[in-house]
Amino acid sequence: MPRLFEIWRNNPLYRLVLEELVRRPSGMSERDLLDTIRKEHGYDVSKAELYEVLMRLELHGYIVVDRVGRDLIVKISPNIDKLI
Repeated sequence: MPRLFEIWRNNPLYRLVLEELVRRPSGMSERDLLDTIRKEHGYDVSKAELYEVLMRLELHGYIVVDRVGRDLIVKISPNIDKLI
């Protein structure tokens, strides 16, 4: 049986994504974002979880996701000031 701290996260994934994108306003690839969340924050996140969070954040207007070749580039929305 998994221990409680293995199930619950201290910070929600959407918040970690937004914090990383605020630190890098030029944007980052989804692969770099996934690696950063895994290494710096110690969260074991699947691509499916990350994609769900990215989709929700984009639908709410907080981020912009562009496809460049095979990579997804994620940037903080230029209208973030109006939304917060």
